[in-house]
Amino acid sequence: MIPSLAVGAVVVLTVVLGTSGLRYARTTSNFFVASRAVHPVWNAFAVCGEAMSAASYLGVPALIFVFGYEMLWPLLGWTVGFLLLSLFIAAPMRRFGSYTIPEFVEGRLDSPRLRSVTAMMVIVVSWFFLLAQLKGAGIVTRSLIGTPYWVGVAGVAVLVAANLSAGGMRGITFVQGFQFFFIFLGILVPFAVMSVLWTRGEIAPIAVEAPPTFGEETTVDYPADVTIAIDDTVDAVVDFGDGPEQRTVGAGTLEVPAGTTITWPAGIVVPHAERIELLDGDDWARPLGDKAVGGGHPLYFSFAVFMANMFGIMGLPHIVVRFYTNPTGREARKTNLIVLALIAPYYAMLPLFGAVSRVASPGLLSSGATDSATVSVGQGLLDGTAAELVTAVVSAGAAAAFLSTSSGLLIAMAGAVSHDMLGAGVRQFRAAVWVGAALSAVIALGVEQTDIQVLIGWSTSIAASSICPLLVLGIWWPRLTRRGAFAAAVGGGGSATFAVVITMTGLVDSGWPLAILGTPAVWSVPLAFALGIVVSLRDPDTVLDVPHKLALMHVPDRPATSAS
Repeated sequence: MIPSLAVGAVVVLTVVLGTSGLRYARTTSNFFVASRAVHPVWNAFAVCGEAMSAASYLGVPALIFVFGYEMLWPLLGWTVGFLLLSLFIAAPMRRFGSYTIPEFVEGRLDSPRLRSVTAMMVIVVSWFFLLAQLKGAGIVTRSLIGTPYWVGVAGVAVLVAANLSAGGMRGITFVQGFQFFFIFLGILVPFAVMSVLWTRGEIAPIAVEAPPTFGEETTVDYPADVTIAIDDTVDAVVDFGDGPEQRTVGAGTLEVPAGTTITWPAGIVVPHAERIELLDGDDWARPLGDKAVGGGHPLYFSFAVFMANMFGIMGLPHIVVRFYTNPTGREARKTNLIVLALIAPYYAMLPLFGAVSRVASPGLLSSGATDSATVSVGQGLLDGTAAELVTAVVSAGAAAAFLSTSSGLLIAMAGAVSHDMLGAGVRQFRAAVWVGAALSAVIALGVEQTDIQVLIGWSTSIAASSICPLLVLGIWWPRLTRRGAFAAAVGGGGSATFAVVITMTGLVDSGWPLAILGTPAVWSVPLAFALGIVVSLRDPDTVLDVPHKLALMHVPDRPATSAS
C-alpha cells in the first residue's frame, strides 16, 4: 500500500506541475523552448530528470545483477558523454538559436532535405528510448499493484501525452526539475540502507564460488510466460491459479505460464529463466570472462556499449533539446557542468543495487524479471514497515524516472514531426504527441521480454551513428557539405538501424553476428564520421556563409540576459 501511495503522489505532482504551464504555452517559443528563459540550475535538474531514466535506474542494475561488473561500462560511457557534450555541443547549439536539431542541421547546411532526414533519425532514436521507459512503467506498476503489464504502459503514455499537450516545454521543465529529486532520493535512501547493512555484515557474500541459491524457502511469482531451467529434481509447491499443489519437478526445463506461483525449497540452486545465463560468483565477479553477453564476446560488447553511450549522449534529442531553453550559450555549458556534478554520484551508487539484489532477490533470476532488481531490493533485505518504506521511496523514484524521460522523448518526437517535417505549429504538435504516445504504447506491449538496457543500447547506437556526427562535424568542421552530411546520417545511422532491426527479428542470436549487429557502434560510428569527411572533401559543392555561421556558434556570448 505505501509504495502505491508514493507512486500516486508522484503522478499527482506530475499532473499539477505539467498543467501549470498551460497559461504560458501559447507561442511557439514558449511551447518548444520555454521562451529560452530557464535558469541553468533548474535546467540542470531537468536534464538530470531526463538522463536518470529507466535505462540507468532499472536497466543498469539489472545488467549488473545478471552479468557482473563489466556492466559498469554503460555508466562510464554516459559520464564521458556528458563531459564531451559540455565541451563540444551545448554552448554552440544554443548560440545558433534553433528550436530543434533538424532545424539546426538545415540552418547550418541550407538543406530542407537534410532537415527531413535528421527528423527521421530523431524519431527513430527517441522511439527506441521511449519503448524502454514504457516497459519500465509496465513492470513497476505490475510489481507494486499487480495490474497487467499493459496498464502501466498505457497509463504512462496517456499521462505524459496529456501533460505535454497542456504545458509544452515550460510545464515539462517544472515537472522534470521536481522529478529529479524523487529520482535521486529513490537511489540515495536505499543506498544508505544497504551501506549500513553491508558494514554490519547483514548482507550475504556476493562473489562466492557457487551459483545463486535460495537461502530460505522462497515463493516466486511468474507474471509472464517463461521457460525455466532446473539443475536438480526438487519438491516444490506449484499454484497455476487453481490452488497450491505439492509437486516433484524434474531436472531440465519447465514451461511456466503467466500467473503461476511456485514455492521453492531452501538450499537449491535458483531455477532460472532459460534465456538468462546463471553465473557462479567467481564468473560473475570476473570482468570479461567466459559469458554469453554480447554473443559470447564480452570485450567487444563492453567497448561497443561504451562507444554507443559516450557518442550517443551527444546526439540524444531529448538531452540536447534542453540546452535550447537556456538564455545563452554560456549558461547552456554551465547547465551541463552542474549536470555532471549531480549525475556522477548517482551513477556511482547504482552498481550496488545490482550486486546486492543478487543475494537479496535471487527469485528474479527464476521469473526473468531482472529489470525489477532495483525496485525489489527493499523487500529482499528488510521486513515489515521498513521494507514498505524503502520500496516506496525506490518506486517513487522509478515512476519519476520513466515519467520524466518519457516527457522529453515525446516532445522531441512530436517536435520532429510537427515543426521539422510538417512545418506546422502548436496545434499540430499536440496531435503529434498523442499519435506518438499511442503508437509507442502499442509497440511497447511487444517488448515485455526485451531487456530495458538492450532497447537503450539500440537507441544510443543509432544516435551515436547519425545525429552525433552531424552535430560534431556541423559545429566544428567548416568543410562539411550537404552531401557529406547526408552520407554520414544515412550511412552511419541507416546501417546502425538496419543492424538493430536484424537483431530485433531474431535472425541473429549468438556469436559474432549477434555481437556485431546487436551492438553496432564500434563500426557504425567511425563509418559515419568517415563518410561525412571523405564525401565532403570530394564534393565540389559548398555551403554559403559558413564563416558567419561558425562565428555565430563559437563567438562568446554578449553580456545580455537573453538571446534569439
